[in-house]
Amino acid sequence: MTNLIDALHECDPKALILASAQQVLLDGIKDDQLPDITVIVEKPQAPVAARNAKRPGVTVLHVSDDGDAMLLLATALERLLRPRPRAIVMPRAPQGETLLVGSGIVNLVTALDLVKAGHEVTVVDRMPNPLEIDSFDRLQTGATFGGMDARIFSLNESRHHLFRGHASNVAAHQPFRKRVSDAGWLSRDHAEMSAEEQRWIDRLEGLPGWLSGVYNTDIVSQNQASAGMWDALFAQHPQLLRGVNYNPTLLRIYQSEASFDAAQRLERHLGAFRRVIANHELAQLQPCFAEAIAAGAIAGALEVEGFSLNIKSFSRNFIRVLSGMGVRFRWNTAITALCSDDAGRITGLRAGDEVLRVANVVLCPGAHAGLTCGTLEALSDISSMVGMWITLPNEHLPLSVPLKIRRRGFGASQAAEGANIIPGRDAQSRPVIYCSSGHGYVGLTPDRVSQAGLHELLTCIKDTSRELFPDKYAEAERRGMLDVEPEYCIRPWTSSGLGLFDRFDMANGGQLVLTGGHNTGGFAQAPSVACAVRDALRGVTPHMAEIYHPQRADTFLL
Repeated sequence: MTNLIDALHECDPKALILASAQQVLLDGIKDDQLPDITVIVEKPQAPVAARNAKRPGVTVLHVSDDGDAMLLLATALERLLRPRPRAIVMPRAPQGETLLVGSGIVNLVTALDLVKAGHEVTVVDRMPNPLEIDSFDRLQTGATFGGMDARIFSLNESRHHLFRGHASNVAAHQPFRKRVSDAGWLSRDHAEMSAEEQRWIDRLEGLPGWLSGVYNTDIVSQNQASAGMWDALFAQHPQLLRGVNYNPTLLRIYQSEASFDAAQRLERHLGAFRRVIANHELAQLQPCFAEAIAAGAIAGALEVEGFSLNIKSFSRNFIRVLSGMGVRFRWNTAITALCSDDAGRITGLRAGDEVLRVANVVLCPGAHAGLTCGTLEALSDISSMVGMWITLPNEHLPLSVPLKIRRRGFGASQAAEGANIIPGRDAQSRPVIYCSSGHGYVGLTPDRVSQAGLHELLTCIKDTSRELFPDKYAEAERRGMLDVEPEYCIRPWTSSGLGLFDRFDMANGGQLVLTGGHNTGGFAQAPSVACAVRDALRGVTPHMAEIYHPQRADTFLL
């Protein structure tokens, strides 16, 4: 017992995990010998737990005895040890504009929420006005206006992409040290990456499987919350959906029986499941699949909750609606630095020779921050992931619903396990389907994409498109649609797999709120992010500030 007392005082732990039979150990320790501690017990023995819970400095947490006890205990411990958001101190409410940096879909939805809450809103972005131009420099444009004009919402759209079960070991497989073609996630060779990029990979691969499962649950909860918010947004502002090819039906297609069986359990668990679609019915509903079904390329299909739309057209509608509500947009305006005082509080934002001084700031930079400011260390954790797109014609036997594909074949075990196929119309209003697949890590800055080998991601989406739509693929080849340089977009990722949400007191009494790093799911979670920003700016600490805390993973990685 003396050894236990000495160990508790030497280590000064925040928590002690005990199995049922071990709870009696605390009975042998006097109150003045026991440090302040939280005791997490598996199956509490009522008399013992009750005694210990009354002891000064002791907090007893009980976990359910259902399922994997150690997983439940570890999850309770993570909840206890995770960092808490900074307290919101609002000595005065500054008057003036709230400046949103970035015109991606997350900030556009946030701007709408803030205008409704009474904020005077200005949005700045370095890109040109998308109402006046159709073509953009991909290295100067975020994911919303980069890539192709298509996006899908689903309940697990921005899941933790490395979660492969609670017992999985990411480090053992080292997926971020292998190219896409070698069952990995890299579009650049690991040996070519900087020491800083390799440290980012070490952190990502050091995440235990059980912890990525905890994170996955939290991420998906934000998608689930956003689903009803999207419905409300569309009902309140139907003009947002004009000309965007909105489609409220989503199918998931599986190319193996194993993935089809597993998916049914998962989609039911998420609350996304609507129905199973047998192959003969699928061929009737979508005749374009008849050839693929006959060739054995489709094992099963599910209808699930979700929708698709043309994201660029949708965002342009958003800009028009916001402008009509008094929101100001400043295009071709790059924010290059955050100015701060001696105490580290933000005093303004530098745009060229101009310093912008505003009441509040909402910063959602995607992968393109390029800011200098030691105060926002979380920005250094945002890395760049490239996604590839091709376009196929959709006139003959047209596909009429968006698809999420669980792929097989080249690169299908890791970064390119899925594919999105979205019907829409191109810039000339011709019916097309936009096909994307895979994520390729390119490094801590988007310009590293110039060093990346993107042909592997292109092979992934070409192989799947050719297998599922052989006639459309052949027609695309005949028209030369596949001879042009493929489109890609660059999306923000973090080493934890979580999004980012943080806030800072500004020198003027206002707040700077940082969001982003949504790991390919910013669109899906945009309404939840907007709600969290609105709450933070009115003095309420949102739940997102805890689950997306920039230092959340540090407790288990350092």
